Amino acid sequence: DKGSWVECLNNWAKTVITGRARLGGIPMGVICPETRSVECEDPADPANLDTETKLTQQAGQVWFPDSAYKTAQAIKDFNREELPLIIFANWRGFSGGMRDMYGEILKYGAYIVDGLVEYKQPVFVYIPPFGELRGGAWVVVDPKINPDVMEMYADKDSRGGVLEPEGTVAVQFKQRDLVQTMKRIDPLYNELFLKN
Repeated sequence: DKGSWVECLNNWAKTVITGRARLGGIPMGVICPETRSVECEDPADPANLDTETKLTQQAGQVWFPDSAYKTAQAIKDFNREELPLIIFANWRGFSGGMRDMYGEILKYGAYIVDGLVEYKQPVFVYIPPFGELRGGAWVVVDPKINPDVMEMYADKDSRGGVLEPEGTVAVQFKQRDLVQTMKRIDPLYNELFLKN
């Protein structure tokens, strides 16, 4: 409803936006991705004079360790407040760099799943027009996690899938494995192979 939006945790993990709003007068928790790149400031260590503040760019539509943790925390808070939840799912996936692995991205992604498994109110996952839900992002918001309360909706102009088309095409067999598989599952190929 107009004028009901209140953002929470807004100065932290800026690649995810969380807040509360009303939809038709009903209070809701809301989670959506930031689609633009944002600047992340890593402060200097006050105990080490050799360190400096570092500014890094974080791509939009990607869960980083901090934004995955923020998402999980918001889910936990909204569940405790007994709010229905709407997730505007427009993520390309999780960050996968070494630094993010050390930053425990997998742990915080699992926290999202844990929060959704425990959720007691309705959860609506919506892929908006021209939005995309890919990779691990699809896995953590899949309604099969908690089918009693979760539902997914997608605009006809949205896209989704665990693998990107290029990744699907690039899945390759080694030649010898490909031939063995063809022999095993294609009787016509096997027959032709035996004739030669």
